[in-house]
Amino acid sequence: MTSLPTALEKPPRWALVALLAVSALPPFVARALGSPVGDFAMFSRVGRYHLELAVVGAAGKEAVSLKELGPHLSRDARAILMPAAGSGFGQDQTDLLQSGLADIGQLLCELRPNASAANVRLGRGPIRSRELSWTEATTVCPRR
Repeated sequence: MTSLPTALEKPPRWALVALLAVSALPPFVARALGSPVGDFAMFSRVGRYHLELAVVGAAGKEAVSLKELGPHLSRDARAILMPAAGSGFGQDQTDLLQSGLADIGQLLCELRPNASAANVRLGRGPIRSRELSWTEATTVCPRR
């Protein structure tokens, strides 16, 4: 009599390796080919950003440190703004910052009541490049 194969036998090692490759490689291949189909990455682009702050007063233009804003920011805002003193990383952060440059300018005006204007510059670019493209917003401070 011949014995029948049982369902508990291990499959060959090559079959396990092939199954693992078929299940794990598609996202990496899609990322390498630039295809969004099968690319399970959370972020499609990662960029770097830098923020420069200044106020204009009677003595001229004066740089303002981002650390000065820290106590006046929410936890989430600090997480986005504080890395921008050097080089922060993230595409979503730069999009949020660009839309909020005027708000940052208003905060500068409140913190420096003698300022006539606040200038906020956002530099952004790809990680691999040293060049940044700059967006600038100037807020005229109300007279007090």
